[in-house]
Amino acid sequence: MSHPLKKPRAVFPEEEYVPEDSEDEEMEDECIGQTVNIDFEGFTASDNDFHGIKRLLQQSFRGLEVDVSGIADTIISQNYVGSVIKQVGGEDEDDEDEEEMADEDDADQVFGVTTIINLTSRKDEKCVSGLRSVIVEKCAECASDATSQQLRELLGDESRHVGLLISERVVNLPPHFALPVFECLGKELEEAKAKKMPYDFAYLILICKVFKHEKKKKKKNKTVQEEVWSNPEEEIIAEEALANFEYVLKGDKAASGDWDEDDPQYTPYRRVLLLDAKRFPEILNKVKRAVNQ
Repeated sequence: MSHPLKKPRAVFPEEEYVPEDSEDEEMEDECIGQTVNIDFEGFTASDNDFHGIKRLLQQSFRGLEVDVSGIADTIISQNYVGSVIKQVGGEDEDDEDEEEMADEDDADQVFGVTTIINLTSRKDEKCVSGLRSVIVEKCAECASDATSQQLRELLGDESRHVGLLISERVVNLPPHFALPVFECLGKELEEAKAKKMPYDFAYLILICKVFKHEKKKKKKNKTVQEEVWSNPEEEIIAEEALANFEYVLKGDKAASGDWDEDDPQYTPYRRVLLLDAKRFPEILNKVKRAVNQ
């Protein structure tokens, strides 16, 4: 049974990173707690989106040795499926101060990317081949023997294509952003299949970002592990997975803003889901019901 998604956290655990521009970091700190109305729209990926797509992919592939640049190029090259999310318009277009602060790069900033890559038909491409290998290796290291064998068999069976579903967005954008782009992706896949393109998938792989911390129950004096999902809708999707495995990002820690000593310390994980592609529309309906509750 579907259930409501958790409400967005005021301060979401975000993995440590080295900012490219310290001035940008200071500006972000000044904006904490403010409400900003922004309109977003889905666009076909283009060469101008390379760096934005790559930056988002690095979130998914942390802990894996993957040619992220190559995967970003692949996403752009198959611009007949998938979308990038960008800001459009705005209520304060006449604000001279904002115009002075904005630069050309901000206009093309990618806030999200949703697409699918065929891991079967593209298996001989270097970046995809490398991606397949590291997923199989990580599965063998972290999953049960049965799950590891299942994944190897599926990727080795060229009669049933496996797709890597990519759904990334910047931190704290709510799950409502995922639904329209997922629905658009579904329509694009149907159109591609009608044209005999290799987008008829039997299985999908989705890499999810999950954060955990140990929490003590006062009454029972027991320690339980609490999970927080970066993309909350993926918690619903995970309930329908055929199999899954996870791995911790060693040496990393989750942090965002200023933390007090008593604040929970989150550890970032990646959970890899194996999904039945034929059931994905049904799974999305379950997500939609949960989002709208």
